[in-house]
Amino acid sequence: MPAEMKEMAQARALLKKFEDQMHKPEGLVHLAEALSLLADVRDSGESDEATKIASNIVIAYAQKVNGVIEGLARERIVHIEIVEHWREVMREFEGSGFTLPPEMATAGHTLLLKKMSPSERQVLLQKLQAIDDGDRGRH
Repeated sequence: MPAEMKEMAQARALLKKFEDQMHKPEGLVHLAEALSLLADVRDSGESDEATKIASNIVIAYAQKVNGVIEGLARERIVHIEIVEHWREVMREFEGSGFTLPPEMATAGHTLLLKKMSPSERQVLLQKLQAIDDGDRGRH
């Protein structure tokens, strides 16, 4: 079995462990290792097909994470430790160097807003409204 296929098989096994434990800090270890293996496949440059497969695997798991974060967006209150956990998960994906789906940026914003207190969100909304009103005045 070529080394890149062995690395992808190992990455898939680690991602399965991550999926089973994605809500726990222990899951991050599996995610980090899997993303590292997939980055090695990508960076080896041995096969365009292997690079594409590695990228598709990352995108698939990023979309799963995005789904969880979208669920958090619907929650009225989310404990700060949960928000921080998912921010760590996002950082792992962002640090992998893979092109991520555009909705991952929205997920990052969702987590940032969940981290803010209601009064901080209100101040942010007021600032954004002032910027929007200023832009309308120029047009």
